[in-house]
Amino acid sequence: MTAQALPIKSTRDLWPLSEVYTEEDDEDGNPKFLFSTFGFITEDHVAYFGESKLRKFQLTQKDIIEALKLLPDEDVYPVAPPNITVFSTPLNSSVFMKGPGLNTVFTGTGVLPKLILQEVEIMELLTRNPHPHIVRYHGCLIRRSRIVGLVFDRYPDTLWHRLEKGAQGFNIEDCMSKITSAVHHLHSLGLAHNDLMPSNIMVDGDDIPVVIDYGSCQPFGNLLISTGTPGWVDEYFTHSAQKNDEIALGKIRIWLESKRGQD
Repeated sequence: MTAQALPIKSTRDLWPLSEVYTEEDDEDGNPKFLFSTFGFITEDHVAYFGESKLRKFQLTQKDIIEALKLLPDEDVYPVAPPNITVFSTPLNSSVFMKGPGLNTVFTGTGVLPKLILQEVEIMELLTRNPHPHIVRYHGCLIRRSRIVGLVFDRYPDTLWHRLEKGAQGFNIEDCMSKITSAVHHLHSLGLAHNDLMPSNIMVDGDDIPVVIDYGSCQPFGNLLISTGTPGWVDEYFTHSAQKNDEIALGKIRIWLESKRGQD
């Protein structure tokens, strides 16, 4: 399918959609805009990615279509190895499929398939060593002999969005205890999550937390391709370590306490 034939009407059809800025500020103290990046994945899991010098709110359908370029499967999806869990039933509203994290940093590098495969390996290990507050993994969706997505239980809200609605009736101590228990389970397996934050924790209808997003989870000491999120780490790090999670847990607790104070 050519980009011109894609069912795209506006930026609402794109994922991801982001803007890239310089590290230096302008004379008014604001970051300097460089370019917008955006992606689109078809129902057949064919990926497209584009960049534009326009701000994302300025992008028209024509701008988007002209900028999108087809990404070859080998640049996005890893070949499915034998003996992984395969999700073979139709996708439905009870599950969530995590697709590739299209990013200008990874395009054309071969890194994205490696990231997907690393997360699959971690989830296969965690399936053999389950924990009630680690997201349930159902397996991989396979197309064209490649892993195009990982399938997980679906939850109604992230911890971030749940607390933005207000903390009244929310048991912060119980939540923190369950999150910490999940992280300690990872550590007992010699793993660190390396990207703990409220948007990587889901909650169910009873406010029970579940830790998600194992794209940066690796054995202690391993060099990381993807690392923690600014604001939830003390400093930039390059290797998987237990202390990365301990620092993030402390920041999550402070954030939770601040939400209680606002209610």
